[in-house]
Amino acid sequence: MTVLRHTMHLAAPPSAVHPLLCPVRERDWIEGWSATVLRSASGWAEPGCVFTTPGLEGPDWLWVVAVHQSDRIRFTVHAPGSHATLLDLDLAAEGSGTRLAWTYDLVPLSPIGEAYIQGYAARFPAALALLERRLVHFLTTGTMLRTD
Repeated sequence: MTVLRHTMHLAAPPSAVHPLLCPVRERDWIEGWSATVLRSASGWAEPGCVFTTPGLEGPDWLWVVAVHQSDRIRFTVHAPGSHATLLDLDLAAEGSGTRLAWTYDLVPLSPIGEAYIQGYAARFPAALALLERRLVHFLTTGTMLRTD
């Protein structure tokens, strides 16, 4: 098991940040994001929402929104033959902005998963820093940050 953490400090209130943490809305601010919603009564993130994202050199990853509250979202992710993840997003008001804490609890399911997790842990600081830049840019401008 590997636990990775990153905290973002955003100059927007939780009410502006929370809706963007959704498989549909992430298309607005994460370049290259692709998700297929399989189950959602509202069409957005909600408890029990199920969606897939393209796997890395393998089958699609299956995501389930296990918890969806105003201050906390938990995704469970299954990457077949590789790993499972509990992804917790905790939002708290911080002055007029938001403290957004990301916690990835990664569990390997195979040697492939162990290798993936080691590589992801090495890339994690840079990956979350880029994700933060993307989110800050979107919250500031309403447009996607393009890195191509």
